[in-house]
Formats: sequence, structure tokens, C-alpha cells
Amino acid sequence: MDKFILALGLAAFSATGAYAYWLPNPEIVSETVENGKVTIEWTYDQNIERCNAFQVIVYKKHRAAEDEKFTLAKTNFEYLSSTGTFEKAEERGAIWDYVEDCPGWWVKWPMYMDKAMGIHTFNYFAGADNSDIFGGAYMVSPDYDLSDLSDKTLLVKGALANEAVSVSGGFAVWAWNLNWWDVNNIDYKPITSLDFHYDDLSSYNWKDVEETCVLPKEEDFDDPDEQEEVRSIQTNRTRVMFYGVGYSTYWVNGFEVAVNMKKGETVDYGASFHRVEGDTFTIDTTGDTEDDFIYAYEVRAMLEEYDEYRDLTTIRATNYAYNEPRHVIGVFASIGNTIAADKNFSVKGENGKITVEGAEGEAVSVYNIAGMNVFNGVYTEPIAVEGGIYLVKVGTDTFKVAL
Repeated sequence: MDKFILALGLAAFSATGAYAYWLPNPEIVSETVENGKVTIEWTYDQNIERCNAFQVIVYKKHRAAEDEKFTLAKTNFEYLSSTGTFEKAEERGAIWDYVEDCPGWWVKWPMYMDKAMGIHTFNYFAGADNSDIFGGAYMVSPDYDLSDLSDKTLLVKGALANEAVSVSGGFAVWAWNLNWWDVNNIDYKPITSLDFHYDDLSSYNWKDVEETCVLPKEEDFDDPDEQEEVRSIQTNRTRVMFYGVGYSTYWVNGFEVAVNMKKGETVDYGASFHRVEGDTFTIDTTGDTEDDFIYAYEVRAMLEEYDEYRDLTTIRATNYAYNEPRHVIGVFASIGNTIAADKNFSVKGENGKITVEGAEGEAVSVYNIAGMNVFNGVYTEPIAVEGGIYLVKVGTDTFKVAL
């Protein structure tokens, strides 16, 4: 069994040439939930001038009503129009771009062809901070939470090609991993058993690939170091990344990422992407159902610049902070793990238990963020739960609490 590769720390900024763009880090200052609308407001360091827009990515939880194969992301890049070809990519001066019909997916050093997105592999080579691929060129998904799935497998399809014979590429599965030499270095790592690299790409035809990516289990290994590595994988923060190696463009004509789900299991996915000028945005959750509902969001600064030569505006930088998970709706309201209820009740969560003061003898129901009921009965003592976000129903009132 191959050893797992130890990745270097991830860059927290975007760079081009000999200088870097530093963007402000938005800080959520309020979150208001009312009538199916979630209004968020953020603040940021306005002394950092290199920021002219923000991006809000909204995420949903999907719960399987029956056993099913569920698609997390799928695109054929139909929205892209370009004069680029297999052997002559169009370069638009962008350092970043996003996949419009796959919210949460980003591309670092994008190139373009009609109905295809490219990755400029010249920016991925040993010795240029690219042995950590997140410092180089890539197309990467948001975190996917596979922790509730009994089958922790990602099903990945794609159509791949190159601009020149010197370029090869593929995709890999990464995961947040706690097994590092220092707690300050904890970061994502690639899972080498789930790295699929193809050396037979063509500059004329698409290569269709399809792989079943089964996350490793501790019992699959005999070596204690490998067991520790697998045990430290955080399956709630897994992602797929397409990457190329060489000195020109690695093409992706389309891709699909899916999972197999059992009835009642949940998984999250990107639902929508919004460009925002200002410091507030309202998320509409009125279309939610019990099996498909908005639960979280991300806010990131973005720098867009107009290119006079190309007569277009591109994204030059974004603070794509890999080490920060998204904001779960309700967490902000639960700062300090205490939520003020009405005049009769006080709900708080601490030390793995939910306490509802004033509710002795009352009917209490507790639901996790996926909508699953974890307690239902008459309240007599603090309710033991795992860490997370919960809805607590006391009589006719509902409150949120974080542990």
C-alpha cells in the first residue's frame, strides 16, 4: 500500500509575478432569521483597498427520501463561449474563476476553450511552491460532508484533454487531516490511493474517465502510521480537485461528482453563488423542503479588474481560505453557546448536554442540523448530544443552540 503524501501548508493568498494580492477577511457581525429569509451582515478592513466585491456561496443539505445516487456537482461548461481550441487556449488574464453551474467550485489560473475550462499547468511545477498543489493551478470543489453516509464513496466522471503532449493530469480526493507534526500545521492532505493521473491525454480528442473513490478505512491497513493517517481524516471536509502537470493547458470538458445514499442519510452541496457589492445579503430559504434545505453560507472578498487590452473584467484575487469551514445558519445567534428564549425558558448547550431551564415537565424535541430527531419526550434533565447545531422545540417555541 502506498504511503500517504504529506502536503505542505496551504497558501492563504493569491499571487501573480513577484507580488501578492492581500484581501480583507469578512467577519460576520449579524445574522437575522425571519419569515424564511436569512439576512447576514459583515464587516471588513476597508483600509485594504484591493477589494471591490464579495461573493456569497449558499449551501444546502440533501436528505435521501429513498436509496439513491445523488449528484453533488455536474457541468459540461455549456455556458462558456470562447475562440480557444485544443491547441490554442484563450487566456483572459484571470487568476481565478468559478464554475457557474457548480456553486462552490473554483479554478486557479483558468484558461478557456468553447464549452471547456482549462488549467494553466505552467503554474504547477516542482520548486515553485507547487509541490503543494493548492499553491499552483487547479479546479477544486468545496468541502463535502460525507460523515453521515454509510458508503463514503465519491463517484467522479470527467472528459479530459491537453493543449500539448507535454501535459498530463487527472484528479484527486483531498481531506482535512489532523495528523500533522504540529497543531499549527493542520491542513488538507491528498489521499494517494485516490489520486487518478492520466498520461495518455490527447490534443485532439476527449478522454472520458470514470472512477469510484472509496475513502480508506483504518482496518484496511496494518502499518500503525497509516492507520493513524486514516483515523485522522475528517470525512466532513473532503473535496475533489482536478490538476494538470506540464507547461501549457490541461483541459476539462465537463465533470460530475456524485454519492450513493441510503434512505435518511444527508449530504451537503453548493446551491447558489452571488456577487455582492456592499456588506449585506439576504438568503431566501422559503423554497426549502424537509429533504432539501439551506443550512450554511460563505462570504469571501474578491478583486475584479478590467483589462483594457482584452476588453473584459476578470477575477484577479479571492481570499479562498481553505482552513475555514463555512458558516452554519444559527451559529452566529448561538455565540457563547447560549440562546435567550422567551420569559419562561432559557436554552444553553455546554459539556455535551442541552439544558432547558424552566422546562421541567414540558414536552421537548431536539433536532440536529440535518433535521433528524435526536430526542423527543418530557424534559427531566439535561439532554446528552454530540457537538453540533440543534433546534430545540419547547412547547410551541423553537430555539437554536450550538455545542
